[in-house]
Amino acid sequence: MPATEEEVEFGEIFRKAAGVDMMRLVNSGTEATMHAMRLALHYSRRKKVLKMKGGYHGTHPYNFPSDLVQEVEFNDADAARDKLSSREFGALILEPVMGNTGVIPPEEGYLEEIEDASRKYGTPLIVDEVITGFREGFHPYYAKRGIEPDLATFGKIVGGGFPLAIYCGKEELMRNVRPQGDLPQAGTYSGNPVSVVAGLETLNILSRMDYGKLARITEIAVKELSSSGLSVNYATGMLSLFFTEKKVRNHGDVAATRKELYFRLFRSALEHHIYIPPSFDETMFLSFAHSEDEVRESFSFLAEEGRKLWRGI
Repeated sequence: MPATEEEVEFGEIFRKAAGVDMMRLVNSGTEATMHAMRLALHYSRRKKVLKMKGGYHGTHPYNFPSDLVQEVEFNDADAARDKLSSREFGALILEPVMGNTGVIPPEEGYLEEIEDASRKYGTPLIVDEVITGFREGFHPYYAKRGIEPDLATFGKIVGGGFPLAIYCGKEELMRNVRPQGDLPQAGTYSGNPVSVVAGLETLNILSRMDYGKLARITEIAVKELSSSGLSVNYATGMLSLFFTEKKVRNHGDVAATRKELYFRLFRSALEHHIYIPPSFDETMFLSFAHSEDEVRESFSFLAEEGRKLWRGI
């Protein structure tokens, strides 16, 4: 179906905010990442995908290790560089802040090194912003770090709760999608007018929001949660508590934590009308709707309960 006026308006606002040349609308983050990886492989004429251990990019074959999908640890640029040096990989995908193995932010210089390696060995870089997009500000996370991915994916927030997601990037790659190029990609409900209107309204709202408030309540949450003495990782609007006293910098570190204690924390929090993710490898999210007092009280409770569980009290 032809693009609606709202779809054109949505695209103009999004492209400017995300700093991309071209974009395609789909229905979910799974579709966005799948098509982005299909496009990268088609463009590079290579067969293999490199991703990060613990990184989640949807429920399709490119997300799971196989003969054609290999993994390295996040925050290990040398490991990624070693893999890419074979020049077998046609797509490199990562979350700029990991959010599906718990929150793991990039260490200083890591994303820049990853970008340099992808350029050196001719592997298109895909930054998956389904979780991080427009969370720290009215822009992608990669823009904050000065990264220029070849392709990027967005979901969740861009549709305001409706089924809408995006894969986008540089014209050199995006023009390979039909009808301009020869890579087929279509979807019955892609660019659904109702979802587009919801997305347009969401972008307009976000462009006026005080992201400084979100940063402040994140700082409050981190301060309170850190009083537990346990490891806390965060980025604006998202954070995780790990049952370990050691620094958590990759999926391997998460696997070594006392994961069984987390579900007990979830049950205790739920009994006190505080809802956190039930799984240790998910992320706690904050929003503009939360007040400073709510955040301070809730995360103080979580810290105290976490400390008791850790000490076996």
